[in-house]
Amino acid sequence: MSSPDDIAKALGGLAVHDELSSVKYFLDTGYPPLNHALSSRWDGGLASGRIIEIYGPESAGKTAIATMCMISAQKAGGYAAFADHERSFQQHLAEGMGLDPHPGRFLYRKPNTFEESLALCVEVAMMIRDKKLIKPEAPICWVFDSLPFMIPNSVYYDPKTGKPKPLGQRSMHDNTALARATSANMPAFAQLCDDLNICAIFLNQIRLNIGVIYGNPETTPGGKTPRYVYSTRISLGIKKIQKGKGEEAEVTGSQITARMTKNKVSRPFQAASFILDYTEEGQARFNFHRSMIEFLKGEKILKEAGAYIEWEGKKYYAGQLSDKLMKEPDGFQKLKDLLPAEYAAPIITDDAVADVTGDAGVTDIASVLAKAEAKAAKSKGLTEEAA
Repeated sequence: MSSPDDIAKALGGLAVHDELSSVKYFLDTGYPPLNHALSSRWDGGLASGRIIEIYGPESAGKTAIATMCMISAQKAGGYAAFADHERSFQQHLAEGMGLDPHPGRFLYRKPNTFEESLALCVEVAMMIRDKKLIKPEAPICWVFDSLPFMIPNSVYYDPKTGKPKPLGQRSMHDNTALARATSANMPAFAQLCDDLNICAIFLNQIRLNIGVIYGNPETTPGGKTPRYVYSTRISLGIKKIQKGKGEEAEVTGSQITARMTKNKVSRPFQAASFILDYTEEGQARFNFHRSMIEFLKGEKILKEAGAYIEWEGKKYYAGQLSDKLMKEPDGFQKLKDLLPAEYAAPIITDDAVADVTGDAGVTDIASVLAKAEAKAAKSKGLTEEAA
């Protein structure tokens, strides 16, 4: 029998290992507890070189989270792009969050088909890497919005004319075309994302499997192949935060719960919750300051005195403290400095999923807000509740 050294010598170049696939950069989501649930690091986030899926009901913050990751790529000296298959991207909102729309930093396209969209992503990324337009370790973040709207070539184009098919010529057989297209293209695309250091984010929707009595009936469009290709799958649940009661109730925001239903970078099934506020202009904004305050309260890091929070020798309601820190340039950093070195994110199993609109087992920020605001309302003669 030959020794390992003899075998390696006999094999020569065939015994040389390929470079391991490793995460060269993590794209910050902007919220440390979510970063931790994704990567077990407060300063982590979505892994570059991998394919990510973010799915959930409407208005759950899918595009907003993806935009935060595009901004993170730009801050790292990288490049961001948005493939708008839904034709609904609001660039001015993304710019308000901090996205740089300059053509040298950001690309907005409206591809017609699934195959065209993937090909464009690879072509641009290859050109960026071949011409060394950015540093090798700098990430490329490419968002596809959304997978159900990425029409396959076989459905969109008439093979005889090469032009788009009239709507009347499409049939029920075309419903399975996307699954075939993902099966044929996604495995190779995953390899290219690793080679080119692309963080490809596919936004997706929720569907329900008919006839499922036991277990979770929710599923996502696109076939089964993408589920194996994705390195991380993020399921978003949403609960409304309301002000007032009955017909006069006003929805002022949402509590979003993000659950890692698959994660090949860190432990799966970890979760994080945060708040999405709705402005008077109708825009949705992450309230990471308030979310961090509630998180630190839950971890018993911030001291509470009844309905108040003790902060730098004074007492504040949670909302007051959030507003105060928002006005301070280093306000969010002060909260981040309080994060514990050792932390284990909440774990949610499939059995604990209540429904597609909210997950059980995670600290319910909405109920926390309800209790805190109810105490504050008593002294002010107001009536506020979170639901």
